[in-house]
Amino acid sequence: MKVEEIERLLAEFYEGNTTESQEEILKDYFRTAEVPGNLHKDKEIFLSLYQDANQEVEVPAGLVDKLSLLIDKKAEEEQRFFIRNKSKRNWRWIGSIAATVLLLIGIGYGTGNLDKDICSPPRDTFSDPEQAYRVLQATLMEVSTNLNNGLSEVEKTQLDIITVNQEVKQEIQR
Repeated sequence: MKVEEIERLLAEFYEGNTTESQEEILKDYFRTAEVPGNLHKDKEIFLSLYQDANQEVEVPAGLVDKLSLLIDKKAEEEQRFFIRNKSKRNWRWIGSIAATVLLLIGIGYGTGNLDKDICSPPRDTFSDPEQAYRVLQATLMEVSTNLNNGLSEVEKTQLDIITVNQEVKQEIQR
């Protein structure tokens, strides 16, 4: 059989488009024929895929015991994992119920007090409008003074940041 035909069959085999008879042709070719250099890897792969079922595979001594011990160990770890996670799951379940109950109590308490505030008519805090005006002016002046003090502190801080940045730049340039 020609090498080109074998290469075409191999390409079809790797794509999964070969029939059993075509695979038998490839098996026979790789078992009997001496293959070119570019097909040596394909021969190894192909023959390893189609080893005879009668061929004995050498099993190392003690492998069965080692595997059974490993399986038992993994089964115990799995049991411990599920038991441990089950207890965590129970605490999460209890915690979520407690949080829900507290949330419902808080909402109930808040809506109960909210109704009292809404139902009461608004009251005047001052009977004299002039006095209310003077108190409002004093409050606004205090707010304005505190705001101006805060702004001046922010400006001072910005100046400090600028000087620190300049010093850092100088140190980096050295």
